[in-house]
Amino acid sequence: MKNFLKTTSFKILALMLGVCLMGVFFAAVTNNGTSPLTSVAGVVFSPLQRLASFAAERFDNFSGAFVSSSEYRERIKELEGKVIEYQSQLVDYEKLKKKVESYENFLEVKNDNPDYKFATASVIGRDSADVFGSFTVNAGSNDGVKVNCPVIYGEHLVGVVKEVNLTSCVVYTIFNPKVNISAYEIRSGEIGYVNSNTDLALKGRCMLSGLDGNSVVTSGGIVCTSGIGGIYPRGLIIGTVRNVEADEANVSSNAVIEPDIDITTLQDVFIITDFGVTD
Repeated sequence: MKNFLKTTSFKILALMLGVCLMGVFFAAVTNNGTSPLTSVAGVVFSPLQRLASFAAERFDNFSGAFVSSSEYRERIKELEGKVIEYQSQLVDYEKLKKKVESYENFLEVKNDNPDYKFATASVIGRDSADVFGSFTVNAGSNDGVKVNCPVIYGEHLVGVVKEVNLTSCVVYTIFNPKVNISAYEIRSGEIGYVNSNTDLALKGRCMLSGLDGNSVVTSGGIVCTSGIGGIYPRGLIIGTVRNVEADEANVSSNAVIEPDIDITTLQDVFIITDFGVTD
């Protein structure tokens, strides 16, 4: 008998009996109307119930968070779509604004020269390998465009047409060494010719060459087409003098010119198809 009392089985039985007696005592004290067995079960399993309730609550919160994250992702996608739409509208607005600006500048030239004939054109291609900035526009012989037609943006000379197809043409800019323009500086009246080279073209500049060695042309002077030669009408702005350099080899001076517009980013131009001068 003594050996049985020391066994593990007896200890477990005693523990269970103790728990049941505590349950009976608790039920009697609280007088809650439940049976002792029910009270015992409640005491024994109450911690497990609380644990189960806690786990269920946490699962519900996790499920709610999961749903919310899904909704956030959908909302983010929706907002991203709107951002792309607004960016597209902004690009269209900027293009329209530049086009309006181009036409406003053109109207001034048109009003001052009612006899001029023009073809409107948009840039449709640029040669990234061409350091001189040549580009292609969507106007050609069907629009009255011919080789050597001047290309302008407002009052500013951009270049000259060098190749023509039915519906397009290639424009050489004033940075191209193959383009030579008779020009003058408006303050001094000195006449020279505008050309360029690779070094100047890379800087977005050209040069008024053939000036006298003691030229009075200075920085800030405006250089315009002279009209000599019949290709370009008189008075188109080529650019502003940045500095004057002596050409010791030819005992003359050269004025470095920087255009007042960014020719490399133009999207719309006008081609002068006729300005009343015959070749």
